Amino acid sequence: MRRFNLRHEVDDKWLVVDGLTMEPATLGDVKVSGMSWAEACDFVDLMNSLDAIERDSSRYAAPFAAE
Repeated sequence: MRRFNLRHEVDDKWLVVDGLTMEPATLGDVKVSGMSWAEACDFVDLMNSLDAIERDSSRYAAPFAAE
């Protein structure tokens, strides 16, 4: 399941939405908004990849933490 999606804004701009909070996604402290469609698609892919890495790394790290 993909956590991040696109939302169309006014003035033909796009933002990335966090599916858990339904709020604009942030990268660091910066809202991921005001982009062209192509830029927003790239950011959605990037943010979903980072989320998958974070989820998978925590799953694999848990058994080693118990040792």
